[in-house]
Amino acid sequence: MSAALVYEWRRITSIRATYVLAALFLLATAAVTFLIAQASAGVDFEGNAIEATAVPLGVVVVTGTNALSAIFLTTIAAQSFGHEYRYGLIRLTLSEFPRRWVIFTAKLAMVVAWIVALFVASVAVAVLVLAVSRTDTEPWSADVWNQIWRSGLFLVGYCAIAFALTLITRNLVLGVVIPLLMSAVVENLVVFGLAERAPWIADVLPFQAGNRFATGELGINMATGEAFTNPSFLASQPGLVYLVWVVVLVAASFVTLRSRDA
Repeated sequence: MSAALVYEWRRITSIRATYVLAALFLLATAAVTFLIAQASAGVDFEGNAIEATAVPLGVVVVTGTNALSAIFLTTIAAQSFGHEYRYGLIRLTLSEFPRRWVIFTAKLAMVVAWIVALFVASVAVAVLVLAVSRTDTEPWSADVWNQIWRSGLFLVGYCAIAFALTLITRNLVLGVVIPLLMSAVVENLVVFGLAERAPWIADVLPFQAGNRFATGELGINMATGEAFTNPSFLASQPGLVYLVWVVVLVAASFVTLRSRDA
């Protein structure tokens, strides 16, 4: 396993795109944080005075999880197997590590390590931007820290899904695009389209559940935005639903790696 981890470390650190994507991720985080800070700074972009409000710190410090920023991290995750298939290197990799579970575990572990490290860096960048802009923020609290770790887990799961879909489809682009479309467009259309016939549908969709877990909105009807009086088990456990989806997709991707020829 140690040899596979070293191999994967050298692979991911030797690709220039890894550093470009990491830099773009942090820049996007800084840009989104700055825009939110400006919206609450007491002046508009033309310098006109407006009513200032305290920035919700728990929301701003996790700007690395927004769709604009996250797409760069999902690309890093998708490259793990995406580059192997795109450039025909998978046969060489599997020749070096014939036990496929070893290289699969090494790649997944390295992806998670990079995502966690970059997410922590994004929180630091957001805090720095807020400090430089001298924006009034809500104080640090247990709720803020809960928001950070929930958002971090959501982002790791999001990138793990991209990792899995890339391996299943053997296509880097699809591994990035499918989670983005599902979370931003498809699931929302499904929820609102089936709001009356199947109000429970939001409880079982992966990114609907993941977003509720990340924001701490338990028992929220995503079709109406109102809280359930007596939420179902699935509605009250969005983190569990999200985890099941992540585990199932990652397991399915491993099965495809084991069962298909390189």
